[in-house]
Amino acid sequence: MANLQTQFTLGQTVYAIVLNSLGLAWNAGSSSFETPTAANWVNYAVSMAEQSATHLTGIYAGSFPTTITTAGVYSILFRQQSGGSPAATDASNGMLGGQFFWTGSAETFAQTTGGNVNVTNWNGTAVSVVNGLPAVQANTNTGSGPIAINQSTGGTDNLRYVDSSGNGVEGANILVYLAGDWPGNPSQVQAASSTGPDGRWIAPAFVQHGTYVAVFSKPGADGPDLSAAFTV
Repeated sequence: MANLQTQFTLGQTVYAIVLNSLGLAWNAGSSSFETPTAANWVNYAVSMAEQSATHLTGIYAGSFPTTITTAGVYSILFRQQSGGSPAATDASNGMLGGQFFWTGSAETFAQTTGGNVNVTNWNGTAVSVVNGLPAVQANTNTGSGPIAINQSTGGTDNLRYVDSSGNGVEGANILVYLAGDWPGNPSQVQAASSTGPDGRWIAPAFVQHGTYVAVFSKPGADGPDLSAAFTV
């Protein structure tokens, strides 16, 4: 089943890489996870075929390896193959990866445990910052890590920003911190995003493995509101 999908320029060679929670790459040759190495890169590539009927579409689809039999949340990275075979130097060229929830034999979906970040529930520690929260623009600091996070990290809509009636808060800034940096080091923003009309993230943010919190604020309106800590 083609349960991995991305979009890219027409007529290219695209592949996916599967990472586990420790950042290890799935090696199809050895049927095991390992520390990624350039020498074994060709074995990490999951083939993605461009979908077409009578013409190219720019939609690429592939299948999560069924030889992975351990349930968990996996990170999916997409790469454009630039040479004759997959190589560590291949770039994503703007293709966004994401999380894939796997039962060990089939795709599943995260279940919410806490549910949403509510603007009426500031559950963090108040912090005094001379000029308020850092002025970080989401489009210039989406983060540099391999793991994509969004409103459903930690559970469906777990990090969606809503009001007391459950309505989404539009136009809020989202600053992602390592849990140990908030509130003591408010300038240490790891990644940023913002919310759309439904309170969900307009775009994912990208982080390294670790434990984080997300701080939501809408200037002159709501917040700052702090999410529960989450680990990726």
